[in-house]
Amino acid sequence: MVMSKLRSLLAGTVLAGAVVAGVAAAPAQAATASATTASSYAKHWFEGYSGYGRGESSGHRSYYKGFYYAANGRYYFDVDVWDRDRDRENTYVDFWYHDDRGWHQGRRLVTGGHGTFRFSYSARGGFDGYKFRIGEGLVGHYDWSDYGRRSW
Repeated sequence: MVMSKLRSLLAGTVLAGAVVAGVAAAPAQAATASATTASSYAKHWFEGYSGYGRGESSGHRSYYKGFYYAANGRYYFDVDVWDRDRDRENTYVDFWYHDDRGWHQGRRLVTGGHGTFRFSYSARGGFDGYKFRIGEGLVGHYDWSDYGRRSW
């Protein structure tokens, strides 16, 4: 009888230890899984400067910097734009995308100081590239940069 109780006690201790070890391991496994998911999207960086007019230095040019990543069948863009010349003219950033039907103007981002813009496009329809350009000035009279392009 003592031996039977000892076996039962030992089996109960082993079972309780396994349960505790499993409960302790579950949060660690969940944290590892979520960290892996969050870091599995590779960011692709891009940037560009506007042209500049007479009397302006290159340090006063407008500037954009951002990144994109692909996730869940979409392309996500995160772009910061700075108008650095303080001339009361806005800075414009044109975003164009390419798909199976050709090039399309997607967005025009506008700021008079600093702006942060976030947007996304579906990967359906053959989305396979984009281009940005930046300009500043009055409507119809921009100092446009060359396009910065990215295709895959």
